Amino acid sequence: MADTTTRMAELKARIQELADLAAAEHRERARVLSDALASELERLFEAPPPPPTPTGKPPRAPRDEVERCPVCTLRSYHYQRGTIRQSEYGGYEAFYRCGSCAHEGWKEIA
Repeated sequence: MADTTTRMAELKARIQELADLAAAEHRERARVLSDALASELERLFEAPPPPPTPTGKPPRAPRDEVERCPVCTLRSYHYQRGTIRQSEYGGYEAFYRCGSCAHEGWKEIA
């Protein structure tokens, strides 16, 4: 992160130098542009906005609690009760575990 901060400071200095090189009749426009570019650099290093939160209550248990396992293809992929969480891509997902091959993973639910 220290390297990033140093590079950002160097970029800001170079942008300011470019604004200073502008001809007298364009100096004010160059100053405005350099300030806009510097503020855009600042925004790039801020924390990303949080993902949108879905409205409403989380869904209840999946309608069909047993599905076909994506590994062994047997119908033994069981929903584990109480494991519904919000997905990082929006929506919800539940934890499943296969009773046959012991594969486990999160699966999107409606």
